Amino acid sequence: MRRSRQRTPPFDKALDDFLTTRLPPSASGVQPLYRETTRCIAYMCVYAYGCAERADRAAQVMTRRCMRYMPDSLRVKPKLSDFALDLLAKQRQAGVELGAETTAILDEHRPNGPLRKVA
Repeated sequence: MRRSRQRTPPFDKALDDFLTTRLPPSASGVQPLYRETTRCIAYMCVYAYGCAERADRAAQVMTRRCMRYMPDSLRVKPKLSDFALDLLAKQRQAGVELGAETTAILDEHRPNGPLRKVA
């Protein structure tokens, strides 16, 4: 009977580093026709502030590069989207009472009101 050897910690670290490294799309062997994509609307995304794939307009993004589909260990901490900030700014312009924390956030990010017109 052959005894299996256990991995030592340096190998665990090397393996973990290899598995968590993200490859650029150019390094993929999968043809573009078969790459899975998702619709990215950065204006409404809570991860857009830390995403390298965000664009000013809605776009198709490979699913494996979208922050929403990454493992929790690789994601940035979610924050308010630009859409949510604009909705809150519109509420403030309309005279709705907002909490002190909300007002502080709006003073920092939207001091002049919403960036876009919100219906």
